Amino acid sequence: MFKGLSSRAIGAKHIEENIPCQDYAGHYCDEKFGVAVVSDGHGNKKHFRSDKGSEIAVKVSIEAIKEFIGRESEYIHSLFDEPDKRLSQLESNIVYRWNNMVMSHLNENPIAEEELLLYGNNAAEKSTTIYGATLIIAAITEKYWFALQTGDGSCVTVFDKENAKIFVPDDDRLAFNFTTSLCDSDAAGNFRHYFSRINEEKPMPLGIIVSTDGVSNSFEEVSFLSFNNKVLELLRTRDDALREIETFLPELSEKGSRDDVSIAAVYVELNSDKE
Repeated sequence: MFKGLSSRAIGAKHIEENIPCQDYAGHYCDEKFGVAVVSDGHGNKKHFRSDKGSEIAVKVSIEAIKEFIGRESEYIHSLFDEPDKRLSQLESNIVYRWNNMVMSHLNENPIAEEELLLYGNNAAEKSTTIYGATLIIAAITEKYWFALQTGDGSCVTVFDKENAKIFVPDDDRLAFNFTTSLCDSDAAGNFRHYFSRINEEKPMPLGIIVSTDGVSNSFEEVSFLSFNNKVLELLRTRDDALREIETFLPELSEKGSRDDVSIAAVYVELNSDKE
């Protein structure tokens, strides 16, 4: 029933400056649910391992969501009664897992002398800061859907060809290149989320698309929502959708933000729509 796609491309500016891609994207789908995740590493001297931080963020998030949905299927009424509480617990779990994996990576890969030379005092701080990254997650099941986000980027939910909307609340602090991060001291508290049951009044979305800020910054607001509609239509109607997106993303970066660009989506198969 559920399908997914994820793709990323290094930014045109990063190619010129010989900087690794800081974005990471992933997805997981089966008959019961689908999840899509993107993460954007901060990519500066203070966060010089953020490319690895974003990769870890995507991987631990998918595993956490799989466990969460499997567990909540047994306690669905608790989730419906207290969605904010349950999602906040999930966010805390993801931050906990990310910190553990980051520290394991640091212990297995101590800061090298060349990193000390390149990043100076920033490299001397053996903490999760050097792995800092944003995170956006979207998941759909047969009975509910939700989205979680910390930092910039976008999560767009599509209900039909003309109706795409961003439901995750804005964070007024995200301005002038400031972003919240998984490495913040109150990382779990910085998450925003949205939860919706699926019923006659609230239909199942056709799909949800998450993307890093390199994508949204390449568009005006209205055209960005239209772009998401077109991406979802491509995913649901074309067998070569992944190839098309992989070709398009580098072009989008070159002509738009020049930043790394990543997209992940979870969507309902065309032949399984519920009328």
